[in-house]
Amino acid sequence: MKLSETKIELLAPAGRWEALTAVLEAGADAVYLGGKRFNMRLHRSDFNFTDEQIAEAVRYAHAKKARLYVTVNNLLCNDELREITHFLTFLHEIQVDAIIVQDLGVLHLVRKSGIPTPVHISTMMNIHNIESALTLKELGVSRIVTSRDISIDQVKEIHEKAGIEVEYFVHGDLCVCQSGQCYASGVLFSKSANRGECMKPCRWHYTLVESASGQPIGALPSGHVLAMKDMCLLRHIPDLIHADICSLKIEGRMRHADFLKEVVGIYRKAIDTYLDNPAAYYMNFTEYEQLYNHRVREFTTSMAFTPASASLVDISGNRESLFLSSSAKERSLTREDIYHDPYELHITEDPGKENTFHFQTTRSMISNPRLSVKVRSMNALQSALDEGADRIYMSGEISPLKKDVWTKTSYREASKRVHDAGKTIGVGTPRITTPREMADMAWLFEQAASSDIDYVLVHNLGAIRLAREFGLNILVDYSLNVLNVGSLSLLEELGVSGITASLECSYNHLKQLSDKAPLPLECVVHGPVPGMILEHCIPAMVVSKSHKKEHCRQVCQYMGYSLRDERGEVRSIEIDQYCRNHLLLARDICLLPYLYSFVQTGVKVLRIEAQYYEDSLVKTLVSLYHKYLTLLQEYPHLSLPIQESDWDKLTEESPRDFNLGSYAHDITHSKSTAAVMKSIK
Repeated sequence: MKLSETKIELLAPAGRWEALTAVLEAGADAVYLGGKRFNMRLHRSDFNFTDEQIAEAVRYAHAKKARLYVTVNNLLCNDELREITHFLTFLHEIQVDAIIVQDLGVLHLVRKSGIPTPVHISTMMNIHNIESALTLKELGVSRIVTSRDISIDQVKEIHEKAGIEVEYFVHGDLCVCQSGQCYASGVLFSKSANRGECMKPCRWHYTLVESASGQPIGALPSGHVLAMKDMCLLRHIPDLIHADICSLKIEGRMRHADFLKEVVGIYRKAIDTYLDNPAAYYMNFTEYEQLYNHRVREFTTSMAFTPASASLVDISGNRESLFLSSSAKERSLTREDIYHDPYELHITEDPGKENTFHFQTTRSMISNPRLSVKVRSMNALQSALDEGADRIYMSGEISPLKKDVWTKTSYREASKRVHDAGKTIGVGTPRITTPREMADMAWLFEQAASSDIDYVLVHNLGAIRLAREFGLNILVDYSLNVLNVGSLSLLEELGVSGITASLECSYNHLKQLSDKAPLPLECVVHGPVPGMILEHCIPAMVVSKSHKKEHCRQVCQYMGYSLRDERGEVRSIEIDQYCRNHLLLARDICLLPYLYSFVQTGVKVLRIEAQYYEDSLVKTLVSLYHKYLTLLQEYPHLSLPIQESDWDKLTEESPRDFNLGSYAHDITHSKSTAAVMKSIK
């Protein structure tokens, strides 16, 4: 790369008109902003632009020789996807320079409608491997914003091998969870992080405790252990330019004009100074101090240059400017729920407010879904088969604590056992697979192909692409956040043969998807909800003396860890083979009392997520779900509440209480932030 020929874009945010003019005056090459709908910053109605203002903003930016991008980066349901066509056409007509997209359904709509506006992929799509980037390039995407949880070296590798423009965040707020993979706010408050309404449970005060005893662990076990510092890569401008990143992106569409003007101006000067004479460049100490003195939170480089460590978070929480929520008690199903009227589904979302979903109850509406179970061990697999499971998935995440590991031999044995029972089997994959880890997936897919495995259950676009190379039957898991038929259609185009609905899918959305799905639809009916998946390790951060993942003493292999909030809610931490933390919510999904309603959705497969359960509980769960699904088929018109003895057995054996996850909510029609904050106080 010749630095004399390098032109790198400085991309700035704008939430209001005065911010737009300020960042352009400060030297931004491009600005990104959102409309009043379909974008990821919707907490406040006084931010974002009307259609008329967007049109004027395009004219203003172009007059300044700058580019303007519009965020259409929300996760959308079917109704919203239909409504967005007019908006996309409007953006093309006013000549915006690109749209920024998260939802696969929006990408499908752009391609289907022939709208020529360039598409940039939001960081919310969590692009963290080369294969995902290649797939998006083939789908007509011109630029990707990579995951913020991969290193600059990995970003450079993705750019070089995929041959696609890469944008990278250099300054501003960070999420502790992998982008697009946080379900905590959506389940707890009906305000989804995937729709820009996150209530930030990651900013709460937690205590690290031993799972079995509940006793605090570590010298400093309490604090804001998930509260990420803000990104600041000003010191690393030369490294970013040499990585051939095309655009340096500043976060902050909810920030005010004066703040953004200062940040943009400092980055503008640093970029220009380096390119003017790279051999003589040094960072201006005065300007860095200016940036530091006006910071919101403390600064970090996150995982751009170093592996995850305790330096990522500010455990004191002293510089948190706004806590959008406080520790919330998750609502539980009770014994009374087993007596519900099978002709109606009664769900209480808020105290004093009951939502009632009505359904017709004709025999023709009763479907006959298959029962799938995800397991971690051969014993659990056999128990699931013995009790009537139709499909088995072998878990893709392996726990160093539980030490159940699938091998070449056990893959073949599992396949034989399942096929001898006349059932089908799939192998799961990890939710996150970086470029190095994709080599592990190639080995896994090779074993699947040679062991006569029926399916591979994948979590990202890259894994889909790699699985196709091995000729495997591909099922998509919940991490691709499918909430609309457009996403289903695009995934069908990519060779997928079945899809799991998003964990933020409401009952009504599930039924809409199933009614129009071009592919068989699966949903989770029982199991823990992985509220967050973290690249860094909380136990290593608190317990290990090094505070760094790469020098950790593997404390996760000796005991189980959990986080306890200030209301006493305990959320288990499951750690996988790549040291990623899966933070489970305090309640597991349980739809057993509501099976009558769910078999009417037309969903083809109902899944029990049992990879974190003991073998005895797997046996109980599969037995109960199989029993009541069979009864529903035999007696579709009768009221068949769960027997008290069955419910008592289930609750006694389960490690956590139950609720209905997001099926009881609708993240596309959430309450105002103020109403949510009031309800949890």
